[in-house]
Amino acid sequence: MSKNKLMVIFPGRNYSADKPLLYYAGRVFEKREYDVIRLSYNFRLKGDKDDITGLIEEAKVYVEKVLDKIDFSQYEDIVFVSKSIGTALAGYYEAHYKIRVRHIYLTPVLDALKYMKRGKCIVVAGKDDTILEPHKLKIYCVEQEIPIKQFDEVGHSLEHIEDINKTFAILMVLVRLYKEF
Repeated sequence: MSKNKLMVIFPGRNYSADKPLLYYAGRVFEKREYDVIRLSYNFRLKGDKDDITGLIEEAKVYVEKVLDKIDFSQYEDIVFVSKSIGTALAGYYEAHYKIRVRHIYLTPVLDALKYMKRGKCIVVAGKDDTILEPHKLKIYCVEQEIPIKQFDEVGHSLEHIEDINKTFAILMVLVRLYKEF
């Protein structure tokens, strides 16, 4: 076991922990001597892929089954890095089980907003996201005094469709954020 630090990755509906945004988060935190848990619930989700709230409820069962085995009290620092539906799952788990966590929310969904609190998180999203309206997210973060980074010309995937160099630039910004968080 490492030095009492834990990082948990909560993937998105179609974005597993081995895709770039989350893969490099795990690598950075491993280098910083965190224990890293990579959740994987996508293949377990049987519900309507467009019913985000339903998918979140379905995934909670798996998340609880895996994380309930962890003694969070042994960790001095806990970081949850989450993407899409994973943002709601990460927020729910922290609130429901009353553990102290710092969050990096990547492209949050509407169900995650109620869990996002000042001083314990940072939000990253695309300005063209169609899952959660970018201006609604920005207003919420400003009102709650939550740091937010919104990238131009990208949507929910945080990938620039026509320019791979812009996608790599976003990934580099995120790697820096992971190192400094």
